[in-house]
Amino acid sequence: MEKLLKMSFFNGTLDIQKAKEVVNNTNKKLSYRYGLSYRGAEAYPISKDKALEILDNNNGLLDVNEYEDEIILNEYSCNDMW
Repeated sequence: MEKLLKMSFFNGTLDIQKAKEVVNNTNKKLSYRYGLSYRGAEAYPISKDKALEILDNNNGLLDVNEYEDEIILNEYSCNDMW
């Protein structure tokens, strides 16, 4: 699956304002994951309002990835970075 938008705190490409614009203007499914997927963290569906709240209140460790049919907000904890 090709990523249409890829923003990551890790490489400095996270732009909260742009991410909020994309979320506001999409009709795609929105999902949220807390943690690393390879460690078992699963993405679950969220509302547009919840996605905007996550973008406003994130801990700075956030990735936003847009795919053809879904946008995933992936937030990490400091423990995930070890």
